[in-house]
Amino acid sequence: MNAVMSPAKQGQSRQRWVWIVASVAVVAAVAAGAVFALRDGNSDDAAGGTTYRQQTDECVLVSAAVLTRYVPGATCKRTPSMTINPDEITQTPSWTSDSLTHPTSIQAVLRLVSKSPSAYSRAKASLVDVYQQQLTGAVTADVATAELGPLAQEAFVVSGASKSIPGRSDGRIVVRAGNAVVDIVVTDWTSATGAEAAAKAVAADFISNLR
Repeated sequence: MNAVMSPAKQGQSRQRWVWIVASVAVVAAVAAGAVFALRDGNSDDAAGGTTYRQQTDECVLVSAAVLTRYVPGATCKRTPSMTINPDEITQTPSWTSDSLTHPTSIQAVLRLVSKSPSAYSRAKASLVDVYQQQLTGAVTADVATAELGPLAQEAFVVSGASKSIPGRSDGRIVVRAGNAVVDIVVTDWTSATGAEAAAKAVAADFISNLR
């Protein structure tokens, strides 16, 4: 005899699948933006600042204290590094909680690229032109680098309520630090302001852990 799922369990199952599909879409959009930014070969600008190498363990880029505060119970997932050429490497770690009702996550893209000012400009343009369309009441702003610590050279943030997941807000920030361009999305269930604050805190922690 086939088991019949209760209406409550059906609702939970549907909600989880909606979140999974939406998260996959966010990751795909972030990764696509990373490739787009890395393919900039028309500028001769220099990164300046600290020069970072490919990270041997992406999971340590967000500290346990920050994870406990913003994504409690999250587990880290590594993805294979993508090398466009020896000067352009992308790594995309993520941290995701396993909650049926209020799943939270950090999706990150780390780009190590010699022409990071151009990569940053393109990533920022993508946030303005594309990502804010996925949010309701989106707010965009340049971020004072002092908020992110001494290593940050430029930063820009977008926050708002998710159009695909009712009750969820997203904060997405792109930061340039030396030859690194960091793109981070943090989900939050309190408010768009909370999501923006979380994105800034995670980005500051992420950058401080680069080696």
